[in-house]
Amino acid sequence: MAADYDPIWGPGGAPPAGGRPRLSVVTDDVEQPAFVLQAARLPDPKTIPPRRWLYGTHLLKGFVSVLVAPGGTGKSSYAMAVGLCLATGNSFLGEHIFERVNVACLNLEDPIDELDRRLAALMIRHQIDETDVENRFFMHSGESRTVILAALDDDGYTVVHPDEAVLIAELKAHRIGLIIVDPFAESHTLEENSNPQMVRAAAAWRRVARAADCAVLLVHHVRKGAVADIDSARGAKALTDSARVGMLMSSMSPEDAETFGIKEDQRGRYVRLDDAKANLAPKAGKAKWFELDRVELGNSTCDYPKGDFVAAIVSWQPPSLWARHTGADLNAALDRIEQGPKPDMFYAPTKRGAAASRWVGQVLIDVLDVEDGQAKQMVAKWLESGLLKVETFRNPDTRKSADGVIVDNSKRPSNDEM
Repeated sequence: MAADYDPIWGPGGAPPAGGRPRLSVVTDDVEQPAFVLQAARLPDPKTIPPRRWLYGTHLLKGFVSVLVAPGGTGKSSYAMAVGLCLATGNSFLGEHIFERVNVACLNLEDPIDELDRRLAALMIRHQIDETDVENRFFMHSGESRTVILAALDDDGYTVVHPDEAVLIAELKAHRIGLIIVDPFAESHTLEENSNPQMVRAAAAWRRVARAADCAVLLVHHVRKGAVADIDSARGAKALTDSARVGMLMSSMSPEDAETFGIKEDQRGRYVRLDDAKANLAPKAGKAKWFELDRVELGNSTCDYPKGDFVAAIVSWQPPSLWARHTGADLNAALDRIEQGPKPDMFYAPTKRGAAASRWVGQVLIDVLDVEDGQAKQMVAKWLESGLLKVETFRNPDTRKSADGVIVDNSKRPSNDEM
């Protein structure tokens, strides 16, 4: 290399006049080996080791996963619960556990008392004994000491990694298989909206994953506005692009609540988890759902007689469309449909236009006490199965032809069916 060339400043060994150098990529003291291209090894595919998944297809040893979610969705409870699943070997959230490992939870935002409350709520709710997590689950609060994996040096552009080496050593000492970093934003002091700087921050956590032979789960906030996909993550896109796995957690939408028959004042208790890197999110009925259950810690005092109630995340299965209704219930609704809204009148198959006042779904809402969205689904299913059929009749009010539904009694459920 020429004597007047500097790897940071470039030719001349000094910054350009009146200008600022680009972000330095000279971040490590370790000398790089010579760059040499090698021929592909072409091993027998059967001899290639499989990827070392830990938890479903969400966490992978040697790689970084990112969980993106807005505040109030229970992302910290979820991340800690995943850690408990792996530390105990108990798959209480429903994902397959490939290996029981020690877990480190670095919460760089909350005090240790709050972490204790969250952990206690999860252990109470999922009936986890202390002996199952002793010396397997480790916690650190950023209130006691910050952990910075990437920062700008005093020169303002060189990226340094103050705590990388000490963190790797500590993870190795405790044989950690998963480290949870919550939130990611507190683990660096770089510019969040800079793609080059976020590449360096993500690379630091990737080095930790590989050097300590563990999975890394970074918990990250979303920007303001609607949570649509992985691009909702706050800051530069480079972080989520660098992650091996991306997960998106979001609150139940009003539309999904209507579909599942969840009251509006209860909607905030339910959250969904999607593969944030999938091209298309699954439909609501096939998404992975969780409920934030309110757990009493039993820590009342004279000053605080009610003690603390803390949210603990649990797996939740959306109710079946027919789960609450017996065959007798359904037949009662079908009887009402058969009667029609009045003599010589039939209920309409849709809510469109002038037919809205005689929509057949309103019968289901009245008789079965379902929400509007559920009624729409039930009508669609019955029309698809042929239990309800659409025929044309002469509307006595308008004296015009109109569509109405009739019941095919041969396809009715028995009164004993559930």
